[in-house]
Amino acid sequence: MSTQFKTTAPGFTLKATAAAIALATGSTAFAAATGGFSTTDGGSASGAKSFTAATYQEINTIIANAKLDANGDKVTGGAYPVIITYTGNEDSMIAQMIKDHTVDSSGNCPNPRWNDAYRYVEIKEFTKGVTILGANGSSANFGVVVNKSSNVIIRNMKIGALAGANNDADMIRVDSGSNVWVDHNELFAVNNECKGSPDGDLTFESAIDIKKESHNVTVSYNYIHDSKKVGLDGSSSSDIAGGREITFHHNIYKNVNARLPLQRGGWTHMYNNLYDGITDSGINVRQAGYSLIESNWFQNAKNPITCRYDSSNCGFWDLRNNNVKSPADFATYNITWSSGGTVDATNWTTTAPFPIAIPYSYSPMTPQCVKDKLATVAGVGKNGATLTSAVCGGSSTSSSTPSSTPATSSSKSSSSIAATSTSRSSSSVAVTSSSKSSSSVAATSSSKSSSSAATTSSKSSSSVATTQGNCSYVIVNNWGSGFVGAIRITNKGTSAINGWNVSWKYANGTTLTGTWNANFSGSYSASNLSWNAVIQPGQTVEFGFQGNHTTAETPVVTGSVCN
Repeated sequence: MSTQFKTTAPGFTLKATAAAIALATGSTAFAAATGGFSTTDGGSASGAKSFTAATYQEINTIIANAKLDANGDKVTGGAYPVIITYTGNEDSMIAQMIKDHTVDSSGNCPNPRWNDAYRYVEIKEFTKGVTILGANGSSANFGVVVNKSSNVIIRNMKIGALAGANNDADMIRVDSGSNVWVDHNELFAVNNECKGSPDGDLTFESAIDIKKESHNVTVSYNYIHDSKKVGLDGSSSSDIAGGREITFHHNIYKNVNARLPLQRGGWTHMYNNLYDGITDSGINVRQAGYSLIESNWFQNAKNPITCRYDSSNCGFWDLRNNNVKSPADFATYNITWSSGGTVDATNWTTTAPFPIAIPYSYSPMTPQCVKDKLATVAGVGKNGATLTSAVCGGSSTSSSTPSSTPATSSSKSSSSIAATSTSRSSSSVAVTSSSKSSSSVAATSSSKSSSSAATTSSKSSSSVATTQGNCSYVIVNNWGSGFVGAIRITNKGTSAINGWNVSWKYANGTTLTGTWNANFSGSYSASNLSWNAVIQPGQTVEFGFQGNHTTAETPVVTGSVCN
């Protein structure tokens, strides 16, 4: 590759430059530890090629070329990893869009653009690894879509006020993506609604939507502001996809209206975020989803934790060590509530313990440090800075133990809530992202929890039960007669695996009731889908299932990719 295409992002410090070099050489030190469910190095892998691009069209061309081998033939999953530094500046376009969509005294906008074409980068069916890195001083009036791809990093991108809301013009969208890291970006539009917008809700689309068969996503250190619709976790009440695992940490949300996120099923972990200026509703947990909400700072927030609008099938929250401790703190931090919620956190208590072990290591800082210092490290131009004890002025790690027992005042008792969540179809459960389960931060239930809530016991920790070289059978959750399991296929060789098929057998009458992320045939046989067929050296593909059993089993997994 000609050196004219290789670059270090302008304005990066020496430390960040070294990190960028580590990315290009395939080092895992810079990107692998996301502080969340995602474990990815993006384009940082052996054989990575680095490019610069000044437009979204150039980025799309680079990605398209990375799917071709030396003969011009398409390679499933991509021919080589890419690191793309975006250097364009579209500030003038963003400013015009904001002007065109700022309401006057009558609620009208001077030049609405919601029917314009959607300008976007698409990373489609690419598993080799992609990093899109905005150069300091760059800005984009286009979106980034991750479609049936894995191992993607989107970092240091300033994206503002996209036209084409009626054409689903999200700033960042993850559709059936896995191991995606959205880090240190700035996303913004205008927090108002123009008269006459489609459905009365499409002046702008979302900042970050994560939908369909997406798993293991980390959203961190982003500055999201002046936006009416921040983001979806699931596009509809039926889009619960076996459950998505998403971590939101160290993000700043300021002057935003709603969807922080709107969660449909699955599991979210929210820690060390700053919520300042929620004008309608915040973390909206629905469709039997679970959210662990810890060590955050809430202020000037309306309906900050809720289940509301078009769903009576509510989810559950586990509140730990936030600045708000009880309703007595609402006035201090200007926390207000309005009607319309099926369930609101007006008593500020946990409704159900978080039922799965957190599979990654993290050290949350105190909410006070989040308020005081997060703005110094979040957003673009911070060269990868993070919130540490040193930034907080000493040892400021917040405890991760539950701050309250499940609420019992709602229409469902805490034990029936937990039982309901684990007895639903496969679409309400999913696998965790790693076998590196950290028992020190795993949610635990109180001694009063019934046996139907056994997912919070030590048995629910994600653990590798049996390993055969490249294949491992994982018990993710185990309760009563039900369980959630997964099979992980790790390429420990030196060349790519292109296509896989594995089988396993149960001895004690185990049956499967739901499956995801693979083609299943016969009783217990599974093969790849098109988007996860290729497993690069060192990478892992995972598929999951829910079932019923009399006793927990750890069957041997066989197949050509299993040693």
